[in-house]
Amino acid sequence: MRIKTLTLGYTLPKSLMDRISAKQLRVYVSGQNLLTVTKYTGFDPEVGSRGVDLGVYPQARVFLAGLNIGF
Repeated sequence: MRIKTLTLGYTLPKSLMDRISAKQLRVYVSGQNLLTVTKYTGFDPEVGSRGVDLGVYPQARVFLAGLNIGF
């Protein structure tokens, strides 16, 4: 089992948007390659050729945060 991508976001209510003269404001956090559950003993179960990972590094875990503002 693997969680490859997960994004959580929240759009602030219109009453709060009127105070800052914006049409929309959305805050979000996102992550990639967050979790892998497997019995595979190597670094990365998504191996290349012939089922052997040859000790290459696993896929990087990435975290992002953002803010979308519409005026």
